[in-house]
Amino acid sequence: ARVMVAKSKALAAPSSATILLRSSWNVVSITTPAAVGGVNALLSQRRRASSSLLGHQLPLSGQRNNNNQQHQLLYNYQHKRYFARDTKRLKFKRGIPKNQGDHLDKYSFEDVGKKQQRVDKNILVIGSSGILGKTLVSHFGHNCDWNVIGADVLDPKQAADEKGLRDYIQLPKEGSMADLTGELYRGVSLHLQGGESNENKLDAIVCASGGWAGDVDVAEMMENHLAKANSSELEDIDMEEEYARESAEVCERMMRVNYYPIVAGSQVGRRFMKPGGLFCMIGASAALSPTPGMLGYGSAKSAAHHYLQSWGPTSFEENGTTAVGILPLMIDTPSNREMLGGDDADGGDDRYSKMVKPIHIANEIGEWVKQPHLRPHTGSLVKVIAKNRRDGSGGAAFHLVR
Repeated sequence: ARVMVAKSKALAAPSSATILLRSSWNVVSITTPAAVGGVNALLSQRRRASSSLLGHQLPLSGQRNNNNQQHQLLYNYQHKRYFARDTKRLKFKRGIPKNQGDHLDKYSFEDVGKKQQRVDKNILVIGSSGILGKTLVSHFGHNCDWNVIGADVLDPKQAADEKGLRDYIQLPKEGSMADLTGELYRGVSLHLQGGESNENKLDAIVCASGGWAGDVDVAEMMENHLAKANSSELEDIDMEEEYARESAEVCERMMRVNYYPIVAGSQVGRRFMKPGGLFCMIGASAALSPTPGMLGYGSAKSAAHHYLQSWGPTSFEENGTTAVGILPLMIDTPSNREMLGGDDADGGDDRYSKMVKPIHIANEIGEWVKQPHLRPHTGSLVKVIAKNRRDGSGGAAFHLVR
């Protein structure tokens, strides 16, 4: 015989067919042949028995629908969640009963479709007058409506027309690392009223300063000297000495534009960064390996990578600051396109498709500022790989490499 037992209530199965019913309570099936009735009769009998035994519960279909609705509601809310910084319980704005939301009290939620209120953020962009720097300033200042302080070597009158820029600090073109750091420190202190309150501190520092130069070419160096000097002066010039001196000058210049600003920005951040802030520098993926033909550039970028990886854990312990390096292969700028030469549509040349658009870097950094839980770990290096297509669409992929 096969009988069905529901909460110790035995029901005779009216069909010889094998029937397996699943429910939210315990159901055990036992086989028995029967000559009358059918599946519909058994289902009807089961519903009547269930009603008498579990009258306080909802019908099976209604109970499942109710569970599905509750699950969907929680699912929708959790899609809009972000981790709350404090441990106090936050009130939900809609929907979830108090006794069903206690396990979610470490999250904060937003209403679906509700526009967020503007949150003031202070951003310092070092190297704000370059192509990437201008893109960062425009994205942060205009699109995100944040307060952006720019810093570069250009005259303030030339930088005044930059879209999205609130304040500007002019940095020295020459001088030591200490001179650069002191000038940047005084400028930031002036614009943030000393940074005494948390509102007058920085949410992020982005160092977009940089430049490229290859090794000194001996033939080109000799041509330049021949064009500038007469024959009598050339006799007094030691070309080997000139080559050594100019090579050293290239390395020094690369350190000044690619390494000094990283150190200066990090030291300013120790004083003026809010707890949990972001320090982001632009490195170079080429400097992850040896760079023959551009010793000065590769050395400066490698030094910047090492500094960020070493300073990152310390900055996080001191103030919760996350330090991250972004390493593009080549940024899409007019000067880089001119250096490559040719046309990206001529002869199937795909070199231009490997150039990273500045706006893609700006978008990623902006997300890290708005959503700290998306940031990589402090002291990390993130390589940027362009995903451009011929029609101009595409994007960029960010991969953790160190």
